Formats: sequence, C-alpha cells, structure tokens
Amino acid sequence: MPRALALWIAFTGWGAMFVMAMLLAAVVLGPPASATGTQPSAPASPAAPSGPIGTIEIRAFDLGFEPAMVNVGAPGRYAVTLVNEGGIFHDLTFADGTQIGAEGGATTTDEVTIPEAGLTFICSVPGHADGGMRGEVMVSDDPSATAAPPASISAELLRNADAARTAQFPAETEGRGNQILEPTILDDGTKQWEITASMIEWETEPGVVVEAFAYNGTVPGPQLHAEVGDRVRIIFRNELPEPSTVHFHGLVVPNAMDGVPVITQPAVMPGESFTYEFTIRNAGSHMYHPHFMAEHQVPMGLLGAFIVTDPAVTDEPAADIDYTMIINDGPLGFTLNGKGFPATEPIVATRGQTIRVRYMNEGLQIHPMHLHGLPQLVIAKDGYSLPDPHYEDTVLVAPGERIDVLIEASELGAWAFHCHILTHAEGPDGMFGMVTAVIVEEQ
Repeated sequence: MPRALALWIAFTGWGAMFVMAMLLAAVVLGPPASATGTQPSAPASPAAPSGPIGTIEIRAFDLGFEPAMVNVGAPGRYAVTLVNEGGIFHDLTFADGTQIGAEGGATTTDEVTIPEAGLTFICSVPGHADGGMRGEVMVSDDPSATAAPPASISAELLRNADAARTAQFPAETEGRGNQILEPTILDDGTKQWEITASMIEWETEPGVVVEAFAYNGTVPGPQLHAEVGDRVRIIFRNELPEPSTVHFHGLVVPNAMDGVPVITQPAVMPGESFTYEFTIRNAGSHMYHPHFMAEHQVPMGLLGAFIVTDPAVTDEPAADIDYTMIINDGPLGFTLNGKGFPATEPIVATRGQTIRVRYMNEGLQIHPMHLHGLPQLVIAKDGYSLPDPHYEDTVLVAPGERIDVLIEASELGAWAFHCHILTHAEGPDGMFGMVTAVIVEEQ
C-alpha cells in the first residue's frame, strides 16, 4: 500500500470508514479460496433427533385419567408428563413396565417408547385400575383423531356379571389366617409362641394366587391372646430372603423388645432368630408386624393381632361374638383378613346377639368401614376404652389405628359391610376387595 494512502487511512475519518467496510466484506464473503482451488463443502444433512420426538400430558384425578385415550402421529420415544390433580398418589404404569408416579398435587415427567401397536397404561395403586384408572396411547396417521368408543355392554350383561360374582360369596379359597394360636405354657408360667416369617403362595380370591410374606404360613398371621400380668415369650425365626424384626404395636414393652433395627436390636437376618420376652402391662386390641422395610413387608402380609384382656376390669362390655378384622392394602390387593371379596368371611349372628368388631388397619391408606342397617357403637381406640362411647355407621380407621365397636344384631338379613372408599370395594366387574356382610338370622 502506498505510504500516502496509509497515512490518509490512519489519520482521517474516511480512513476509519474504509477499515470498517473491509472488515464487513470479510465477514460476508468469507475467507478466500485456498491456493489449490478447493471449494467450500456442502452443508451436512441434519442429524436424526436424539431426544423425544414429542410430548404427552396426562392428568390424573381421583379416580381417572384425562385423556384416557391418547393418539400420537408416529411410534417413538415421547416425553410423558403426569399431572396429578388428585389428593393421593397416582402413577402411569405402562405395559412395557415403565412407571411415572406423582404424589397428590405434584407433576412428574419421564420418557416412554411407544411402539407401532400402541401401549396401554394403568394406575398400579391397588383398586385404582378396577376403579377406572386405565388408558392407552395409540399410533395414528392423524394424531388429532379420537379413539373409537368401547363397544357397548348391555344392561342385562352388566347385571348378570355382577350377580354371578356376588353369588360366589362366601367363596372358598385355600388358606385361612387370623386364627388363634394357643401358647405353650412353660414351667414358670411363661406363655410362649413360635412365629416364623417366610414366603408363600396365597390365594386372595378364587383363582387369584399371589406371592406373599406370612407368619406361620398364613395371612394374617396367628392371633395371640394374653392377659395383663402374663409373662410372654415370642421366638421369631426369619426364613425370608431379607432381614426383618417384630414390633408389638400398641403394647408397652421394654425398650430392648421394641423391634426397631439398630435403635433397639440388630436386624434379624435370613436364617437367624430372635427371642422377645416381656411382661404384659396394658390391655386392648394390639398388633404385631415388622419394623424393617415395613412399607414393603407389612403390605406383603406380615401382620397379626395381639389381643390382651385385663382380669381386673369388671365392666368390660360383654359380646357374644368377638371378631377381629385386619384391614390391609398393597400387593395382595384390598383385603379383610387376607382375603378379597367374594372370598371374605361373613359375620353370622342370631337376632339379639352382640358382636364386637376389632378393626385393625395394617394398610397404607385410610379405610372408612361402613355397615348397612346396623349402627356401630364405638367403645375403644388404640386399646383404650372411650369415656363416652358413640354411634357411627361409617367408622374411619387410619393406618396403625385399632377401633373397637359393638353391633347389636337387631335386624334380620344380610347387611353389606365394606370400605366406603368405593374404589376399594366396587369396580366394573362388580364388588371386590374390602366387602363382606353381617348376616343376622332368626333364633
């Protein structure tokens, strides 16, 4: 560049504008071709998407999905958002095993692969699918298309299916739990029981056999009876593939006998045993169950009743029938004493008799127990007598609670007796789960 031009560029405004123009041209036109004459390469074709090809949003409520039928335009991986507008936990359990869960009021997003044939989904919480929480994602060329409505079922078919199921009650199944186990009386008067936890196959209703955990081979485990002042010994043997313990829920025991791993004792490993020994101090309707992975082991069937009476109490209400009803929910379904309707056991009384029902909720959910036709006099809670008993027709039993009621068998007939969270008791095929009856017969 001539020296004069360089000085003009450096010291004049026109020079500054010249420099800016040169820089702009370099940006727009790019670098010059190389000396070999190679031309710029063509732009690469866009890469296939590595993430989800679309999104799906499903709202859950108590008890249903919206939409229940979802159409997508192509098979592939989708981001699925579950918006739980209900008050309790719900999930989307797809047929390929994918699960997306959310607590009440929460939202969760995960991914699922939808095949060409589509994919069904349910809520896996026991009873929720039966209550209507089911749906399907379908693949359609027109993603805006709506699902075809299900084939209609005549009123007669619905009536007949419901009647056929109810007519099985009380259906026979293999195994019966909650039976009284008499203790061995030792030389010093100690009452001793041996309790073994193991895995079994358990029939909850006709033809429905599930894997369960059990004490002494039954669900619930054996019912234990003692009196205030008794010295008791429970020898626990663990034949499960995982550690466990026994906690005596509601009983006042020495700290070392409370059954909480690390805090009061070592966990009882598979093949090991542990002996619990203490003197009974308080009467009432109590329970026993594990305190190791209890959220899993108890719903699987490790539960039992421990009934304590006090010979010094002279005003205990008299009853002709004393019936313990252990309520549970989880992998075994909605059960009363380990069975679901129509395999549940009715309470049969003659007119004029008094029935004492000891509710024990070992489940993870609340259960309002409603009895048709006969009021329930609530007399005790958690083993303690109420100073002012009162009548209810629907008795709310929360997890861990024990509620004792008296029922006067005053009205003849078969009276439905069920949890009034209706998805625990009825579904498209009729009654199931937490349903039984009080049958009052003539003397």
